[in-house]
Amino acid sequence: MSNNFKGEKAKLTVFFASAVLLLLILSIFLAYYAAYGDILFTILGNKSLKAKKYDEMNLSAQKGQTVFFGDSLTEFYDTSAAFPDFTNYNRGISGDTTDGMLDRLDSNVLAIEPSRIVFLGGANDLNHGVTPEKIVSNIREILTRIKTALPDCEIYVESLYPVNPYTRPVYLNSVADRKNSDILKINEALIPLCEELGCTYINVHDSLTDDNGNLNESLTADGLHVTEDGYAIITEILSEYLLPSNE
Repeated sequence: MSNNFKGEKAKLTVFFASAVLLLLILSIFLAYYAAYGDILFTILGNKSLKAKKYDEMNLSAQKGQTVFFGDSLTEFYDTSAAFPDFTNYNRGISGDTTDGMLDRLDSNVLAIEPSRIVFLGGANDLNHGVTPEKIVSNIREILTRIKTALPDCEIYVESLYPVNPYTRPVYLNSVADRKNSDILKINEALIPLCEELGCTYINVHDSLTDDNGNLNESLTADGLHVTEDGYAIITEILSEYLLPSNE
């Protein structure tokens, strides 16, 4: 076998291996895009830049409105479309923890002096090994700082949502180290905390679970984030608290 033939064979092997790898990467990307849509690019965004952008947006924001404050579950929620009857500002950042929310609370939220705040946070802390007790402590500090700065502000605290570690394909599952047992501990602790501080606790968790206590697979693509159907359920629940009664 000539050296030229061996060389051409090696080139073909490299070419086909590269093509297979490219197709694999493309198929994975398409699977992620099918699951997340344009939100995929939001997930990859820089948290610090997002917080800075919110600061800039606050310059033109109206005071006395409603702010949704949280992590990706808030950021991916189209709150303007869900609640067109009142002005609201979404201040969610994908990947944010309660420590991160404490850092940006003043500039991103309190600066526009909202009359209502809908808070959801803590799930990402669990993925960084933070204990439920520490998460609840951070949430206490967030709520206390809001109450101190804006004593007339109505504060609504959403329960943490369940997760589902069993969704397929496996590479799309984003649950990681988050456990439903820890989520339940946090939610149980939030109920008396809200009563103590004069906040309103909203149980969204139970409406998203399946018979095994996991996030219903029909409402998620990755076991962590919810689909439009999931947000429709959340909107229905929050509407009971945020919209005027028809009675």
